[in-house]
Amino acid sequence: MERDLPDVGYHQAMRLAFVVSSLLLLCPAVVRADASVTVTLTPEGRLIAASQGSSPEQLAAEIKAEVDDAFQTNDVPGFLRSFTDATAFSQRGLAVDYVSVPSSFIIGLGGNAAISSKNLLEEDRPTAGVAPNLGFMLGANLAEMGLPRWTVYANGFYHSASTDRLSGHLTSAGAHLQVKLIQPAGDSGAARAFRWTGLDVTSGVEYTRWSLEARDALTNSFPTGAGATAVDMTMDSTGRFELGSNAVTVPVEASTGLRFLGILSVYAGAGIDFTAGKSTVDAALTGAIRTTTGGVDVGSAQVNASGENTGSPAAMRALLGLQLNLWKLKIFTQGNVSQTPAASVSFGLRLVL
Repeated sequence: MERDLPDVGYHQAMRLAFVVSSLLLLCPAVVRADASVTVTLTPEGRLIAASQGSSPEQLAAEIKAEVDDAFQTNDVPGFLRSFTDATAFSQRGLAVDYVSVPSSFIIGLGGNAAISSKNLLEEDRPTAGVAPNLGFMLGANLAEMGLPRWTVYANGFYHSASTDRLSGHLTSAGAHLQVKLIQPAGDSGAARAFRWTGLDVTSGVEYTRWSLEARDALTNSFPTGAGATAVDMTMDSTGRFELGSNAVTVPVEASTGLRFLGILSVYAGAGIDFTAGKSTVDAALTGAIRTTTGGVDVGSAQVNASGENTGSPAAMRALLGLQLNLWKLKIFTQGNVSQTPAASVSFGLRLVL
């Protein structure tokens, strides 16, 4: 018969998670931002302004507004806060197994495709697109130590990573402890066809570091004017655009699941992520502006931005997963949604030994 959960060990683990998360919440916010966009029109650009019935100053202001939006120079602190939240979210679904109920070891490899903030949906922004992540995971149940309800996990990876517009590297590492608060249903009777996997509580510490930069020209397109006088313009920006982020996260989660006919498992959970970290940006770009049709030289824009900002200290999160059980081989996919906002889909293989 399986031993009862030692109350002392459980309370010590929960106390440690509480202390670490409290320290993260006490980390001071850091906000520093400086940004400028200067637009200079050529004589041809001034003629386009006249043909649109506006002044050169009005056209320059219209272009500046588009550049501000493309590079988020009008809200550097907000952009950096979102990116810090994105960094903290990039390990979701890769570090812990929520439904396999291992009795010995479990190893896995997974991938994660994350839309880390609403800004990633804007194609003309340097941070647009889907940010991928990969990770190895190793877990060990502690039954041999007389703690069959406890499972420890370690994960990590270092690889090249990119958004649609930026390239660089991603480093991730983590350690987690999972306790089975309520034991799963047995395998006899109706449980052979329909089995509840019990109730788990999971916590740990995660570290994630992004380092991204622009290695090619950044191209942005936008319209100017309105109606019959509207002109589409394209800006090719070259120079320096560097974006970095570090985050330490303590997740606290509760999860449960159901297994059907031993083949298919469905699981769900909710929790809160406590995070300390910050993102930095350093940009000095020169953009050549031309008409999209005809390639007329309209002018140039000088873009400068620097700053740093912390992320959300705490955010609620929900997860939902589906797993195919092929004896010891498990094939899973998992969705994650955070209030920051952030969302991701992870997938991968696990081998339960």
